[in-house]
Amino acid sequence: MELPKILIIDDREFDRIIYREYLGEANYQFAELEDGLGVLDKLPEIKPDLILLDWQMPRQGGLETLKIIKKNKAFSEIPIIIITGLQDEKVLEEAFDYGSLDFLNKPVSKIELMARVLNAIKLNDASQTMQKQKKELLDLTKIITAQKEELEKSLAIKTELLDTSEEEHQKDIGEVKRKMLTMEMDNTKVNTNMKSILSLVEDCYTQLKSENPESSVLRRLRQLERRVTELTSEDQSWSEFKDVFESLDNQFFTKLTSRNPKLTTLDLKHCAYIKMNIDNYELARILNVEMKSLQMTRYRLKKKLNLTSDENLREFILSF
Repeated sequence: MELPKILIIDDREFDRIIYREYLGEANYQFAELEDGLGVLDKLPEIKPDLILLDWQMPRQGGLETLKIIKKNKAFSEIPIIIITGLQDEKVLEEAFDYGSLDFLNKPVSKIELMARVLNAIKLNDASQTMQKQKKELLDLTKIITAQKEELEKSLAIKTELLDTSEEEHQKDIGEVKRKMLTMEMDNTKVNTNMKSILSLVEDCYTQLKSENPESSVLRRLRQLERRVTELTSEDQSWSEFKDVFESLDNQFFTKLTSRNPKLTTLDLKHCAYIKMNIDNYELARILNVEMKSLQMTRYRLKKKLNLTSDENLREFILSF
């Protein structure tokens, strides 16, 4: 696995050597520039994962270099940590205003430098992963939407063709079921990936808060967490599932909720899967849950539907 690359921009060679020694050649790759002049010409070749930028340099200072990098769309997402010996809140404010991820005062502590760099790398990795997953989710949503439209058109045509044979009709129903299961498995995969991202963001937040509770990055991490949480909402998934299923039986959910209006979305989905005659092992694989969890859900569902111990849940659902 290739090591993360850190670009150090500092006019003092001694400081550049110290930063390399603190961070360790075994942990990172390093590239160095004496100042920010011509930095945009060098970034395509260096391709850094993080930039350590000195604030005070004779020819082109850190603020100007920061502005140049952040204005360029090709490099604006590269995390930048400002390092300075100035004890001025205005410097800190300017650094964050123009896109700096973090801020370190000289003389730099080895522990603090290692922690800030590691957090910045992890946060950048999490952000890139989230963007990738978001793109995949959007692509998947487009595919599911296209499938839904295709199904709706297909079902509308089938309604008009009254002379369709029973055998052809059963084949169509089987195709609808297959697409519904594919849609559910895709949604389960996306939600699993999103939960992994949330876990990574929470780990970064916890570690950064313990090391630097005043860091402005904490608020950004919470914003990131809220956005990912919004993407994992099941409302749209349930709406699409319900629309497709009701193309087969538009009274099924109405009958169920009339028996118990407090049935949850998960309860209704389980009943729909039973109605489609999907066995427990296949359903556990689709929902990515253990058989024990599925059995517990069925037990609670049976109680909600006021079935006696002698009554069979599957037979009851199939009789609807």
